[in-house]
Amino acid sequence: MQQNSKDDSFYERFHQQLLESNTWPGVYVFKFIIPSSDSNKATLLALFENEKVEVNVRASSKGKYTSISIAGKFGSPDIIIQKHKRASKIPNIIQL
Repeated sequence: MQQNSKDDSFYERFHQQLLESNTWPGVYVFKFIIPSSDSNKATLLALFENEKVEVNVRASSKGKYTSISIAGKFGSPDIIIQKHKRASKIPNIIQL
């Protein structure tokens, strides 16, 4: 239970930072790293299937990891946070 309150406070601060740093609707860039052998790339991209986004996929120099950047215009900080929360449930994902 305590872990959830930490998560909640993180997202509350993040929400406030998004409000202060951007005008909404606004452009936001999500950045993720997943193992290249991981089949979760499709799961991650499915989170954005109904959005007009630009996806940039790049493998690491040794090919072990894949960097995925997803840029688009989103309506509010709430949408950004919702996407981050849903992505956090994907195994082995790193969110930057």
